Amino acid sequence: MAFLHYFIKKVIYYFLHIFWIFPIRKNRIFLLNELSFKYGDNLKYINEYLNDHFENTYDVIFPLYDKKEALDNNLKYVKPFSLSYFMFLVSSSIIITNAGGVSYIPIRKKQLVINTWHGGGPYKKTGGTLFQDKWYLRELKMQRKNVKYMLSSCKICTDEENKAMLYENDSCLPFGMPRNDIFFNKSLSLRKKVFDLYNIDDTVKVVLFAPTFRSNPTDFTDSKKYHVSDMDYEKLLKALKQKFGGSWKLAIRLHPKLKNVEIDVPNALNFTDYPDMQELLYISDVVITDFSSLMWDFSLTNRPCFLYADDIDEYERERGFYMPSNKWPYPIARNNTELINKIETFDFEKYQQDVTNHHEECGSYEKGIACESIINMIKTNLA
Repeated sequence: MAFLHYFIKKVIYYFLHIFWIFPIRKNRIFLLNELSFKYGDNLKYINEYLNDHFENTYDVIFPLYDKKEALDNNLKYVKPFSLSYFMFLVSSSIIITNAGGVSYIPIRKKQLVINTWHGGGPYKKTGGTLFQDKWYLRELKMQRKNVKYMLSSCKICTDEENKAMLYENDSCLPFGMPRNDIFFNKSLSLRKKVFDLYNIDDTVKVVLFAPTFRSNPTDFTDSKKYHVSDMDYEKLLKALKQKFGGSWKLAIRLHPKLKNVEIDVPNALNFTDYPDMQELLYISDVVITDFSSLMWDFSLTNRPCFLYADDIDEYERERGFYMPSNKWPYPIARNNTELINKIETFDFEKYQQDVTNHHEECGSYEKGIACESIINMIKTNLA
């Protein structure tokens, strides 16, 4: 499969040279949410910063499967992998992606490609650190050749994760994640927006369960389906009420790669189709994940984050983390009994200090100015 994956991308790469007939537009910026083609992640926040500070200055292209998701008259929407998509892609002076989906693009000398990546913190290993298949490594080199800069969320990412993606330290931009700027701003209207959409009473507290997906540790093209959790949701809600008070509602958000997996949990809210994960984190009072990097994002709120992962020991042996899980600040439970115990004995003051220490140990770059920093760098390159 890895060979076929590489071969197809090579064929597309050579075919797309035909689009070089279209001249590069100096102020055209192509925002590529390659994970889901939804109006979200780092690309949404970069676009909103452009709107707030440089309205009508740039010609911004945003590929979406569903154009109804974003109501921005300043954007040009294109259907992913259409002829217009490739024409705009090859003629944009700036391409910003959040994944490795640029390896098949024949980049020209006057084009600048920036990868914001889609996860922060020293957690799941990626790239060449994990997959040693020669065809994967060849594809990784294709992607690295096209990208000039990659954003980094912390010093450990610069030293370890980005190295796994073949980036040198001077290619890594210490800006933090643009999508995490949201956690440095207050927005009462955002909570109302989400609560109104899902008909949630404004007195209710929300616990968000957002597990990651599992991939074959030897083949990056093979992703397992949803890891079935045996979490006892009724006991979870009861424990949260006893510990933190108030009335609680469970919401579930699956990874974009698992968007077609059916959620069969009575009375749970299905947040999987909501385009912007950061907004869901922003309005959540407690988050439970397994080892998704969203724990890094949510830690910026200083609200409680618990890890429920019955397979974390197996995962750590097979795939590994950049920082051992026993050094993370988040309480880890491997079964329902442990999860309830972690909630009942949760020390909020200690947790906040542990999170602060974690950010310091990782060398966090998150300051709430990532969008500003990346746009300033773009302006310099376009000058």
